[in-house]
Amino acid sequence: MKCLILSLFMSLNAMATESSTFKILPGKLHKGGSLVATQNQTDHVDEISIDMSYQITKKDFVPVPTQYLKGSYQQKLPAIFQDERGYLELEQQKSMRIQDANVIHLGRTTLGQFNDAHLIKILPDNKKSEIQITYHPSVDGLGWDNLKLTLHTDLPLLNDYTLEGQLK
Repeated sequence: MKCLILSLFMSLNAMATESSTFKILPGKLHKGGSLVATQNQTDHVDEISIDMSYQITKKDFVPVPTQYLKGSYQQKLPAIFQDERGYLELEQQKSMRIQDANVIHLGRTTLGQFNDAHLIKILPDNKKSEIQITYHPSVDGLGWDNLKLTLHTDLPLLNDYTLEGQLK
């Protein structure tokens, strides 16, 4: 009975939705904001979906259209990215083609107390954004401690505007 309960707990834990909330640091045109990244299961057992939504607080007197102050983005990743296995495989391959994007391992880095963190860049095919994350297996949630989201726009004021988030 004890084994059955432990097995059930582990199965439920494996299906649990992981989430990370980031504080968006102040930038040239914004005061701050927040970004939430949530890992969800998809219809395919071999993939996960990372759903991101952000909200930015613009600086006073900055003429940024409302449509750029909040948004969402979804990226599907192979299920091996639920833990360090995917990042280690990416490190070996240097880059990986995934659904609608290329993922590049930029090397290892030290971020705060985390040594040998993986520095990753996701380049979506639609070319509307780039995502750079720092992953370490000791970090709660998705394992991402730092995130940079670069928005590619046709708006001259914004051009390639980068939002940097730190895990709350």
